[in-house]
Amino acid sequence: MPGFLHKSILKPEGSLISGIATGALVYGIYQMNLGNLASVHTTQAGDGNARAARKKAAIEAVTAVAAISLLAKDVNIFILGGGIAILLDWHARHAIESHPETGQLADNSGYVPAEQAVPMQDQAPQVGDEDVYAY
Repeated sequence: MPGFLHKSILKPEGSLISGIATGALVYGIYQMNLGNLASVHTTQAGDGNARAARKKAAIEAVTAVAAISLLAKDVNIFILGGGIAILLDWHARHAIESHPETGQLADNSGYVPAEQAVPMQDQAPQVGDEDVYAY
């Protein structure tokens, strides 16, 4: 184990309280970015705005957990705060990808990459030699 993990500036009971407080901070970050998960469940599956908000919340939460645990030199803060961040991110991903009427995860079987949906030669307009100097 790295040496800095053994030199926490907090006592054990302070470490636990700080870890719980960091978890509450992570919860607040997700609430400020995503809002209520019941509202996220009502959006269409795979909503781009909800995905962007989830990514932003995840980045902010991980940054906050890392900064607090490194400043306190305490691994318990990292474990508690990181665990709550992972749990909330999993809940947010499920809410974003579930169908609003059925509550089931959206089926992705209809997805076809663009290069397979339209042949390559038909993806761009046909340009003849007479159009080369048309500007």
